[in-house]
Amino acid sequence: MQPLRIEGYVIVSADGMLVNADGVMPDALKFEGDKRFFSAALDRVELIVHGRNSHEHRPDSARSGV
Repeated sequence: MQPLRIEGYVIVSADGMLVNADGVMPDALKFEGDKRFFSAALDRVELIVHGRNSHEHRPDSARSGV
């Protein structure tokens, strides 16, 4: 049995706001390389714990069991 390994991914900003006034994350904060890195990491895990809104707008959220 392998030891338990925990990895965490966090997006933060200096002012604590990652969305605009409409509650949408601006495209200027979205990078294709970051998306590929994060998606690849999700494909390797056995358990995912999302924050309240983390799963929204991900086309494959249902596959991860959220």
